[in-house]
Amino acid sequence: MNKKWRFIIFDFDGVLADSNEIRYTGFEVLLKDYPKYQVEELVKYARENGGESRYKKIRLFFEKIRGESISDKEVLSLAKGYSDIVAKQVEESESIVGSVDFLEKYSKIYKCSIISGSDQEELRQICKKRQISKHFCDILGSPVEKAVNIKQLVEREGWNISECLYIGDSINDYDAALVNGMDFLGRNSGAIDWNKKEVPWITDLSELETFLYHNNKEMMK
Repeated sequence: MNKKWRFIIFDFDGVLADSNEIRYTGFEVLLKDYPKYQVEELVKYARENGGESRYKKIRLFFEKIRGESISDKEVLSLAKGYSDIVAKQVEESESIVGSVDFLEKYSKIYKCSIISGSDQEELRQICKKRQISKHFCDILGSPVEKAVNIKQLVEREGWNISECLYIGDSINDYDAALVNGMDFLGRNSGAIDWNKKEVPWITDLSELETFLYHNNKEMMK
């Protein structure tokens, strides 16, 4: 067991499930009646801000890209429509290589949780249907901001922030960890070049055990 980190927080899409593309194309289906170039602009933004909630992306589409107002009720309605489009596909998406094996082996050694930009209730149902809920002490998502969820989880559980590691695949994941003073490990889903950020990263979760082992060796010198 790693002697530094006792608590591992995972992002979901692109870290535990190979579901990023499902999330992106979901906006294309949801907004199919709007000009294609506007929808493409939103999808481009979504690719660059994968960890951001659908609520913010929907509001951005109308207020920034289309230049029109949208009510909270309308945002919630569209977010529900988005969930109807993507939830089943995400539920059935492939697991990231190594993720299931790692959780089966280590979720009783490290205390694990999920903090994602995905809708919280939708995500909890997806994890239940994928039969991975048992590995996590909590599964948190939007509409609460990711950085806020991290802060509240750590405080509620009484964790030492220096013993926490957050694993994500987007710049929003990195920023949420950074603002909380939490160690971060990138998963290379193709969303960002972690080398440019000088951030440690892994290709998939089959490399996580080795990463933790070598980190432990360095600390034991």
